[in-house]
Amino acid sequence: MCIPLGDASAKHIQNISAYQPGFIAWSRFAIGAVISVSWVLITRQLPTPISKNRTFWFRQSVRGVLIAGVVYCIINAVGLSPMADVFGAFFIGPGISVILAQLFLGIKATRTDWFAVFLGFIGVLMVVQPTGEIGLGIPWALASGCCYGAFLVATRWAAGTAAPMAQMAAQFFVATLCLTPLGIPELITQGLLVPGWVLTAAAFSATANLCSIMALSQVGNAVLAPVVYLQLVSAALVGMFAFNETPNQLATIGLLLIIATGFFQALSRRQA
Repeated sequence: MCIPLGDASAKHIQNISAYQPGFIAWSRFAIGAVISVSWVLITRQLPTPISKNRTFWFRQSVRGVLIAGVVYCIINAVGLSPMADVFGAFFIGPGISVILAQLFLGIKATRTDWFAVFLGFIGVLMVVQPTGEIGLGIPWALASGCCYGAFLVATRWAAGTAAPMAQMAAQFFVATLCLTPLGIPELITQGLLVPGWVLTAAAFSATANLCSIMALSQVGNAVLAPVVYLQLVSAALVGMFAFNETPNQLATIGLLLIIATGFFQALSRRQA
Protein backbone atom coordinates (compact mmCIF):
# COMPACT_ATOMS: atom_id res chain seq x y z
CA MET A 1 0.00 0.00 0.00
CA CYS A 2 3.01 2.30 0.47
CA ILE A 3 4.22 2.02 -3.13
CA PRO A 4 1.47 4.23 -4.66
CA LEU A 5 2.06 6.79 -1.89
CA GLY A 6 5.65 7.03 -3.07
CA ASP A 7 4.48 7.25 -6.69
CA ALA A 8 2.00 10.01 -5.77
CA SER A 9 4.83 11.94 -4.12
CA ALA A 10 6.89 11.46 -7.29
CA LYS A 11 4.01 12.73 -9.43
CA HIS A 12 3.71 15.81 -7.23
CA ILE A 13 7.46 16.40 -7.54
CA GLN A 14 7.16 16.38 -11.33
CA ASN A 15 4.25 18.84 -11.12
CA ILE A 16 6.10 21.39 -8.99
CA SER A 17 9.67 21.02 -10.24
CA ALA A 18 11.72 20.41 -13.38
CA TYR A 19 12.98 17.02 -12.20
CA GLN A 20 12.74 14.16 -14.68
CA PRO A 21 11.45 10.67 -13.69
CA GLY A 22 14.95 9.21 -13.92
CA PHE A 23 16.26 11.50 -11.20
CA ILE A 24 13.25 10.87 -8.96
CA ALA A 25 13.76 7.11 -9.25
CA TRP A 26 17.49 7.43 -8.56
CA SER A 27 16.95 9.74 -5.59
CA ARG A 28 14.60 7.19 -3.96
CA PHE A 29 17.27 4.52 -4.00
CA ALA A 30 20.13 6.90 -3.17
CA ILE A 31 18.44 8.32 -0.08
CA GLY A 32 17.27 4.87 0.97
CA ALA A 33 20.80 3.55 0.53
CA VAL A 34 22.37 6.30 2.65
CA ILE A 35 19.90 5.77 5.50
CA SER A 36 19.79 1.96 5.44
CA VAL A 37 23.54 1.46 4.94
CA SER A 38 24.27 3.87 7.78
CA TRP A 39 21.80 2.04 10.01
CA VAL A 40 23.18 -1.45 9.38
CA LEU A 41 26.76 -0.26 9.86
CA ILE A 42 25.89 1.38 13.19
CA THR A 43 23.91 -1.64 14.40
CA ARG A 44 26.32 -4.14 12.79
CA GLN A 45 23.58 -6.06 11.01
CA LEU A 46 25.61 -6.93 7.91
CA PRO A 47 26.66 -10.60 7.71
CA THR A 48 30.28 -11.19 8.67
CA PRO A 49 32.80 -11.55 7.31
CA ILE A 50 31.20 -9.15 4.81
CA SER A 51 33.89 -9.49 2.14
CA LYS A 52 33.55 -13.28 1.99
CA ASN A 53 29.77 -13.62 2.11
CA ARG A 54 29.31 -14.18 -1.60
CA THR A 55 25.81 -15.65 -1.26
CA PHE A 56 24.51 -12.50 0.41
CA TRP A 57 26.04 -10.11 -2.11
CA PHE A 58 25.12 -12.17 -5.15
CA ARG A 59 21.46 -12.53 -4.17
CA GLN A 60 21.08 -8.92 -3.09
CA SER A 61 22.77 -7.74 -6.29
CA VAL A 62 20.22 -9.70 -8.33
CA ARG A 63 17.43 -8.02 -6.35
CA GLY A 64 18.99 -4.58 -6.82
CA VAL A 65 19.35 -4.98 -10.59
CA LEU A 66 15.77 -6.25 -10.90
CA ILE A 67 14.18 -3.41 -8.91
CA ALA A 68 16.23 -0.89 -10.91
CA GLY A 69 14.85 -2.54 -14.05
CA VAL A 70 11.31 -2.26 -12.71
CA VAL A 71 11.65 1.48 -12.16
CA TYR A 72 13.53 2.22 -15.39
CA CYS A 73 11.08 0.32 -17.57
CA ILE A 74 7.96 1.77 -15.93
CA ILE A 75 9.34 5.30 -16.41
CA ASN A 76 9.68 4.67 -20.14
CA ALA A 77 6.24 3.01 -20.32
CA VAL A 78 4.38 5.88 -18.66
CA GLY A 79 5.99 8.36 -21.03
CA LEU A 80 4.84 6.45 -24.13
CA SER A 81 1.38 5.01 -23.34
CA PRO A 82 -1.73 5.81 -21.25
CA MET A 83 -1.43 4.99 -17.55
CA ALA A 84 -4.34 2.54 -17.68
CA ASP A 85 -2.72 0.48 -20.43
CA VAL A 86 0.65 0.59 -18.66
CA PHE A 87 -0.67 -0.72 -15.34
CA GLY A 88 -2.82 -3.32 -17.06
CA ALA A 89 0.35 -4.73 -18.63
CA PHE A 90 2.51 -4.21 -15.53
CA PHE A 91 0.34 -6.41 -13.32
CA ILE A 92 1.37 -9.57 -15.07
CA GLY A 93 4.02 -9.47 -12.34
CA PRO A 94 2.14 -11.45 -9.64
CA GLY A 95 1.40 -14.29 -12.06
CA ILE A 96 5.01 -14.28 -13.22
CA SER A 97 6.17 -14.53 -9.60
CA VAL A 98 4.03 -17.63 -8.98
CA ILE A 99 5.40 -19.34 -12.10
CA LEU A 100 9.04 -18.48 -11.35
CA ALA A 101 8.66 -19.55 -7.71
CA GLN A 102 7.54 -23.00 -8.88
CA LEU A 103 10.33 -23.29 -11.46
CA PHE A 104 13.27 -22.05 -9.40
CA LEU A 105 12.27 -22.35 -5.74
CA GLY A 106 10.06 -25.43 -5.88
CA ILE A 107 7.19 -23.57 -4.16
CA LYS A 108 4.01 -25.20 -5.42
CA ALA A 109 0.93 -23.08 -6.04
CA THR A 110 -2.48 -24.60 -5.30
CA ARG A 111 -5.58 -24.19 -7.42
CA THR A 112 -6.79 -21.70 -4.86
CA ASP A 113 -3.61 -19.67 -5.33
CA TRP A 114 -4.07 -19.55 -9.11
CA PHE A 115 -7.75 -18.69 -8.75
CA ALA A 116 -6.86 -15.80 -6.46
CA VAL A 117 -4.22 -14.51 -8.91
CA PHE A 118 -6.69 -14.75 -11.80
CA LEU A 119 -9.49 -13.10 -9.84
CA GLY A 120 -7.20 -10.29 -8.75
CA PHE A 121 -6.07 -9.68 -12.34
CA ILE A 122 -9.70 -9.41 -13.45
CA GLY A 123 -10.10 -6.75 -10.78
CA VAL A 124 -7.02 -4.97 -12.13
CA LEU A 125 -8.49 -4.85 -15.64
CA MET A 126 -11.74 -3.45 -14.25
CA VAL A 127 -9.84 -0.70 -12.46
CA VAL A 128 -7.36 0.35 -15.15
CA GLN A 129 -9.79 -0.28 -18.06
CA PRO A 130 -7.08 -0.46 -20.74
CA THR A 131 -7.94 0.61 -24.30
CA GLY A 132 -6.52 -2.58 -25.85
CA GLU A 133 -4.21 -0.67 -28.16
CA ILE A 134 -0.60 -1.88 -28.28
CA GLY A 135 1.22 1.41 -27.78
CA LEU A 136 4.97 1.94 -27.74
CA GLY A 137 4.98 1.85 -23.95
CA ILE A 138 3.36 -1.57 -23.60
CA PRO A 139 6.56 -3.60 -24.21
CA TRP A 140 8.24 -1.46 -21.55
CA ALA A 141 5.35 -2.07 -19.15
CA LEU A 142 5.48 -5.82 -19.79
CA ALA A 143 9.23 -5.80 -19.20
CA SER A 144 8.68 -3.90 -15.94
CA GLY A 145 6.03 -6.41 -14.86
CA CYS A 146 8.35 -9.32 -15.61
CA CYS A 147 11.16 -7.67 -13.63
CA TYR A 148 8.75 -7.08 -10.75
CA GLY A 149 7.60 -10.70 -10.72
CA ALA A 150 11.22 -11.86 -10.78
CA PHE A 151 12.07 -9.35 -8.04
CA LEU A 152 9.40 -10.82 -5.75
CA VAL A 153 10.81 -14.31 -6.30
CA ALA A 154 14.38 -13.09 -5.78
CA THR A 155 13.30 -11.51 -2.50
CA ARG A 156 11.92 -14.85 -1.35
CA TRP A 157 15.11 -16.54 -2.62
CA ALA A 158 17.30 -14.12 -0.67
CA ALA A 159 15.30 -14.41 2.56
CA GLY A 160 17.45 -15.47 5.49
CA THR A 161 20.79 -14.32 4.06
CA ALA A 162 20.79 -11.38 6.50
CA ALA A 163 18.53 -9.18 8.60
CA PRO A 164 15.77 -7.43 6.57
CA MET A 165 17.39 -4.00 6.94
CA ALA A 166 20.74 -5.35 5.75
CA GLN A 167 19.06 -6.89 2.70
CA MET A 168 17.36 -3.60 1.89
CA ALA A 169 20.61 -1.67 2.30
CA ALA A 170 22.43 -3.92 -0.19
CA GLN A 171 19.51 -3.82 -2.62
CA PHE A 172 19.29 -0.02 -2.51
CA PHE A 173 23.06 0.32 -2.92
CA VAL A 174 23.08 -1.82 -6.09
CA ALA A 175 19.95 -0.11 -7.52
CA THR A 176 21.54 3.30 -6.90
CA LEU A 177 24.62 2.28 -8.86
CA CYS A 178 22.42 1.07 -11.75
CA LEU A 179 20.44 4.33 -11.96
CA THR A 180 23.32 6.74 -11.25
CA PRO A 181 23.73 7.63 -14.97
CA LEU A 182 20.14 8.94 -14.89
CA GLY A 183 20.37 10.73 -11.56
CA ILE A 184 23.75 12.48 -11.28
CA PRO A 185 23.48 14.59 -14.49
CA GLU A 186 20.05 15.82 -13.40
CA LEU A 187 21.34 16.70 -9.94
CA ILE A 188 24.23 18.67 -11.47
CA THR A 189 22.02 20.65 -13.85
CA GLN A 190 18.97 21.20 -11.62
CA GLY A 191 20.49 21.29 -8.14
CA LEU A 192 18.57 20.34 -4.99
CA LEU A 193 14.87 21.15 -5.41
CA VAL A 194 11.87 20.33 -3.15
CA PRO A 195 13.99 18.22 -0.77
CA GLY A 196 11.03 17.56 1.54
CA TRP A 197 9.02 15.82 -1.16
CA VAL A 198 12.06 13.92 -2.42
CA LEU A 199 12.60 12.60 1.11
CA THR A 200 8.90 11.72 1.41
CA ALA A 201 8.95 9.67 -1.79
CA ALA A 202 12.11 7.88 -0.64
CA ALA A 203 10.61 7.15 2.79
CA PHE A 204 7.51 5.49 1.32
CA SER A 205 9.66 3.48 -1.10
CA ALA A 206 11.97 2.28 1.68
CA THR A 207 9.02 1.33 3.90
CA ALA A 208 7.42 -0.66 1.07
CA ASN A 209 10.64 -2.53 0.33
CA LEU A 210 11.29 -3.38 3.97
CA CYS A 211 7.72 -4.68 4.43
CA SER A 212 8.08 -6.77 1.27
CA ILE A 213 11.30 -8.36 2.52
CA MET A 214 9.74 -9.18 5.88
CA ALA A 215 6.58 -10.61 4.31
CA LEU A 216 8.38 -12.79 1.78
CA SER A 217 10.62 -14.19 4.49
CA GLN A 218 7.50 -15.68 6.12
CA VAL A 219 5.35 -17.02 3.27
CA GLY A 220 5.63 -17.92 -0.41
CA ASN A 221 5.01 -15.87 -3.54
CA ALA A 222 1.76 -17.69 -4.30
CA VAL A 223 0.26 -16.45 -1.04
CA LEU A 224 1.36 -12.84 -1.51
CA ALA A 225 0.77 -12.51 -5.26
CA PRO A 226 -2.88 -11.37 -4.92
CA VAL A 227 -1.90 -8.97 -2.12
CA VAL A 228 0.28 -7.07 -4.61
CA TYR A 229 -2.93 -5.95 -6.33
CA LEU A 230 -3.78 -3.88 -3.24
CA GLN A 231 -1.42 -1.28 -4.70
CA LEU A 232 -4.33 -0.28 -6.94
CA VAL A 233 -6.60 0.24 -3.93
CA SER A 234 -4.03 2.54 -2.36
CA ALA A 235 -3.51 4.30 -5.70
CA ALA A 236 -7.26 4.89 -6.06
CA LEU A 237 -7.51 6.36 -2.56
CA VAL A 238 -4.52 8.63 -3.16
CA GLY A 239 -6.00 9.72 -6.49
CA MET A 240 -9.31 10.58 -4.85
CA PHE A 241 -7.92 12.60 -1.96
CA ALA A 242 -4.78 14.11 -3.53
CA PHE A 243 -5.63 14.56 -7.21
CA ASN A 244 -9.47 14.51 -7.30
CA GLU A 245 -9.45 11.42 -9.52
CA THR A 246 -12.67 9.62 -8.67
CA PRO A 247 -12.95 6.02 -9.98
CA ASN A 248 -16.06 5.17 -11.99
CA GLN A 249 -18.54 2.44 -11.09
CA LEU A 250 -16.68 -0.35 -12.89
CA ALA A 251 -13.38 0.65 -11.27
CA THR A 252 -15.04 0.70 -7.85
CA ILE A 253 -16.32 -2.84 -8.36
CA GLY A 254 -12.83 -3.87 -9.45
CA LEU A 255 -11.31 -2.39 -6.29
CA LEU A 256 -13.80 -4.26 -4.12
CA LEU A 257 -12.98 -7.46 -6.04
CA ILE A 258 -9.26 -6.96 -5.37
CA ILE A 259 -9.90 -6.46 -1.65
CA ALA A 260 -12.15 -9.54 -1.57
CA THR A 261 -9.44 -11.57 -3.31
CA GLY A 262 -6.92 -10.66 -0.62
CA PHE A 263 -9.32 -11.69 2.16
CA PHE A 264 -10.22 -14.88 0.29
CA GLN A 265 -6.56 -15.87 0.00
CA ALA A 266 -5.92 -15.09 3.68
CA LEU A 267 -8.93 -17.11 4.86
CA SER A 268 -8.04 -20.02 2.57
CA ARG A 269 -4.52 -20.22 3.98
CA ARG A 270 -5.77 -19.88 7.54
CA GLN A 271 -8.15 -22.82 7.07
CA ALA A 272 -5.41 -24.89 5.45
